[in-house]
Amino acid sequence: MDLNFGINGGISVEAARPVVVDSKTPIGVVIPMGSAADLTYYNGPKEWKDYLISQGKTSDDLVYQTAAALELQNVNAKIIVAYVAEDSDAATQKQNILDGLDLLKSSPYDDRVLDRPDLIIVPQYSYDTDVAAKMDSVAAKLRATGIVDVNAKDEAEATGFSQNFGTRHLTFYRGPYKVEGKLYPASALMSGLIAYWDAGGDNGFDEFGYARSHSNRIVKGVSGSEVPIEYFDGQDCEARRLRQKGIGAIVQDVGWRSYGFETTDIDPIWQSLERVRTFYRWLDAVMKANKWARDRSADQLIWVKKTCSEFFKKLTGANIALGYEIYLDPSRCDVTAGKFTFVLKTANMPAIRELNFELVFTDQYNDALINWINAA
Repeated sequence: MDLNFGINGGISVEAARPVVVDSKTPIGVVIPMGSAADLTYYNGPKEWKDYLISQGKTSDDLVYQTAAALELQNVNAKIIVAYVAEDSDAATQKQNILDGLDLLKSSPYDDRVLDRPDLIIVPQYSYDTDVAAKMDSVAAKLRATGIVDVNAKDEAEATGFSQNFGTRHLTFYRGPYKVEGKLYPASALMSGLIAYWDAGGDNGFDEFGYARSHSNRIVKGVSGSEVPIEYFDGQDCEARRLRQKGIGAIVQDVGWRSYGFETTDIDPIWQSLERVRTFYRWLDAVMKANKWARDRSADQLIWVKKTCSEFFKKLTGANIALGYEIYLDPSRCDVTAGKFTFVLKTANMPAIRELNFELVFTDQYNDALINWINAA
């Protein structure tokens, strides 16, 4: 008799797993300081700024301005910094910046950081085709968004620069802007604003903040722009033309507000930056939640499907997704080989990008005047 005498027991799982979208927005910064390259992180902009002050940095230094711009947005996010050596030779400095982007790319597996930036900035130096192109490559690898400074002297120069790119991994902003009596880089201001509103912003905690457009938000601390940017409601203007080319700005419109949240991708679907960021976060969350299923028995796929279904049901109920459909694609499955492909169809809640009103005069109410007078 092959018996395990006595009382025996075990545990198992038949349940959908929770899918958690990371609401944190780490900011990656490549910036010159000191004489050697280094990769480190700070738990927030205040911690970073305090360190810079201890190193003798002031509001005249680009690295201090970057930290101060982030702090002004009241953001509470990890700041991953790739310091590169300062050099008076422009070509050498540019190469140091490019090498710094490679250093930042290693942050998810470098034991000094072990985290992945969601936003990438290279304040001031990103207004260079080579640097911005490298930012695009690094951002694509990390599924991040690079924010590029467009420090152009006029509209033609700005659009000429942006035409070098057709990517969903970069967004462009005119600048710089007047802050605390200095000129601060737009990329630092906007990265702080995006991270702040990803977490809910002025409305308090919002677990879906990442899914929203962060255009039309007050950029705290801004009092003006170096180059005036023409902006009018309901009319053709410079700010609208720039936005059509994928270039945002901070404009004076009941305070100084962000204007634009687009990419330069050739596919109109991925020109909506909030859609790009939302889909990548959803994809990361779904993959992470289902890691347990790797190399398990194929009958566990039912719980993979239910895990995804519960997640998208929650998104739809919160009006973050418009609906969803989940199924195994027979044409992309090989049961014998253990290869399975789930298709997850969904659509994010779009932002209102164009709102039109038509005010029409009509004489159909003329009798109301006559009747009112006759009734007096």
